Amino acid sequence: MKTMRWSLLASALSVAVALALALAWAPVPAKAGMQPLSGGVSEEDRAPQPDYPLKFVFAMASGAYLADIDVRVKDLDGTEVLRTQSSGPWLYLDLPAGQYVVIAERKSGEKASALFTVGGEGQRVVRLTWGSMR
Repeated sequence: MKTMRWSLLASALSVAVALALALAWAPVPAKAGMQPLSGGVSEEDRAPQPDYPLKFVFAMASGAYLADIDVRVKDLDGTEVLRTQSSGPWLYLDLPAGQYVVIAERKSGEKASALFTVGGEGQRVVRLTWGSMR
C-alpha cells in the first residue's frame, strides 16, 4: 500500500514538474539583492567567491561538473522568484531567508530538483546531480 502511494505521489510530482517546465523559457528578473553569479572551478574562478548565502553545484553523479544549466527557484507558495541560466557549474544566489524549491534542467532535458532552506550561519550548498554511478 505504501509503495502504491509513493508511486502515485511520484507520478503526480513528475506531471506537476513537467507542466511547470513546459512553459516558455524567459528569465525572471532578479529582485534587488538577488543578482545571480555563475562561476567555474578553475583557480581563477575560485578566488573571488561571493559572500552569498546560497551556492548551487551542478554535476554528474560520477563527479564531472556541468555548465549551461537552466535554473528556476520557487518559494513554497509556488511563486517563481528567479529564473536564470548558470554558465558554469557553480551558481551563487543572494536569496532572502526562507524555504525554496529549485528545478534545474540540462540542455538534454534531464531535470534535477531539491527543496532547501536559506538562513542561519554560513553558506548553504545545494548539490544537484544527474545520472547514476555505473
